[in-house]
Amino acid sequence: MADDNSSSAGVEATQNIIVAAAPSNDKVTTDQDTKSDNQNNNNDDKDGSIQNNGAKQNSKQRKASRWKSMNQKKKDQKREKMEQYDKNPNKKSKTNNWKKDYGERGAVTPHDGSFADENMRKLFDVNIDVPSSSKEEGGDASNGKEEEKTSDDTSNNETADIAKVPKRKLAILVSFLGSNYSGFQINSEKRTLQAEIELGLYRAGIISQMNFGHPQKYSWSNSARTDKGVHAAAQVCSFKGEMIFHNEMSEESQVKEQMDAMREKVNEHLPESVRVLDIERVTRMFCARTSRDKVRYQYMVPSYMLCSQEEVQKAFSTVEGNVTKTSESSNMTPMEASKIVEDTVNPEVLAQARNALINHRVTSEQIDRLKNGLKLFEGTHFFHNYTRRIGSDNASAQRYILSFAPLDPILVPGGMNDDGSKKPDTQWVPLQVVGQSFLLNQIRKMVSGAVDLARGAVSQEKIEESFSKQCRMKVNVAPAQGLFLDRSFFELYNKHKVENAVKHGDTRDRDMLDWVEAEGEEVPSAVRRIEEFKNEKIIPHIVQEEEKEGNFFQYLYAQDVLYASQTYGPIEDANKASNEQNNGTETAEK
Repeated sequence: MADDNSSSAGVEATQNIIVAAAPSNDKVTTDQDTKSDNQNNNNDDKDGSIQNNGAKQNSKQRKASRWKSMNQKKKDQKREKMEQYDKNPNKKSKTNNWKKDYGERGAVTPHDGSFADENMRKLFDVNIDVPSSSKEEGGDASNGKEEEKTSDDTSNNETADIAKVPKRKLAILVSFLGSNYSGFQINSEKRTLQAEIELGLYRAGIISQMNFGHPQKYSWSNSARTDKGVHAAAQVCSFKGEMIFHNEMSEESQVKEQMDAMREKVNEHLPESVRVLDIERVTRMFCARTSRDKVRYQYMVPSYMLCSQEEVQKAFSTVEGNVTKTSESSNMTPMEASKIVEDTVNPEVLAQARNALINHRVTSEQIDRLKNGLKLFEGTHFFHNYTRRIGSDNASAQRYILSFAPLDPILVPGGMNDDGSKKPDTQWVPLQVVGQSFLLNQIRKMVSGAVDLARGAVSQEKIEESFSKQCRMKVNVAPAQGLFLDRSFFELYNKHKVENAVKHGDTRDRDMLDWVEAEGEEVPSAVRRIEEFKNEKIIPHIVQEEEKEGNFFQYLYAQDVLYASQTYGPIEDANKASNEQNNGTETAEK
């Protein structure tokens, strides 16, 4: 019985063990089911992502097709408008505003201020070979094709042998005397410096025949625009030009030799008063106007401009009876009034005034007052009273002057008279102003105000008042003959070039515009050429021009004798004063 009990107990124990092990099999089955479910979910996610990507691609394709259809629709509408305009050209159309001006031969008409224009060549007697358009008047295109087929085989072979030269973005450094030109910017039927430089570049082969007369085609830009009669020691221009010596000097190490050869080639086709001092390759996005950080001008002030008003009036005392003050002359600007002096005053009288004032030498007190006067213009101010046709509410009237200071006076030896006698020496005070940009006549008006402050003709309070937005004041304009562009700065562009060179493991300073002197460094060859042109061409020209024309003496007479009651007065009160003066009433200057 005991054995039966034990055996039954063993069977029960075995059954319990089997029952206890059963749940573990269920757990394994559950884990496998979970894994299979996860795999199914992952497959479902993959299928969903594929469907989403397909939907996105379909959406992009639909958008692209819509844009394509819209652009095609616009092109069709524009083509229909052009066809309607061609059928009825007398009808006004918006598309007529952007149509290019085409000449009789089907070519785009060149700028009427360029020597590519036939009228400009006739007006200034300039002879150049400008090829006519391949499409002759009344000709047929088929005739032209037949002529091409029957042309000489040798000429075709020679043309094929000529390798094309690459076109690169270039920056040129130019110095010039502006006395014989109507400013720098190209202007209709005027002889300008831009037109003169373009002509030289065309004759040298750097500007192609197709681009000659079309500055926008070769991306022309200049760092500054000088007025009529203003000179420049370092004007910078940028454009796309042909590398005409590429075939002879194709290696990378010969780039500098190419630039020098191109510079000499251009100078062969320019007058002596206009010189290209350097040519450099620049980046494609370089623009001489927008890449310039700041600019420096210099104004040459003769010492006798610092004479007091009493000394000037005494020197011209014999003129007062010869020139009649009229209402027109009282309302003129000083430069317009100086024209009356030029036309009505005897040259002998001007010579007497010159002899009385030319030996004046500036004193240390005048230099100190001049420094203080120039310093008033530094910083940010409203210069609406120092330009034309701009009010104080115009944002462009606000300008920033970095520095304005005089240099040490220089003594220029006088030339020889016709009778062999020596002319007296003259003293000149150079003034240098650095700013981001300047308004029309701004520098010349600032010079006039600072000089008047130094010689006691105006108070410091008047100069400070002229910066007020509520003030409208008449300020004299100094002669243009003493002003010239001294430097153009491209510091940020050079900084980027250095950083990019270091970033790419290149230590060369290629394409940097090293046209400014730096302390402790070797003077670049281009800077030496700038100083030579300035000291040998510009400054002697200013002195000789003053000896011949007497522009500064005419200016002194216009502002101290003929125009004295108008200077630095409010515009309304100045007009009232001129009317009362014409009636014989003495009025005090406010």
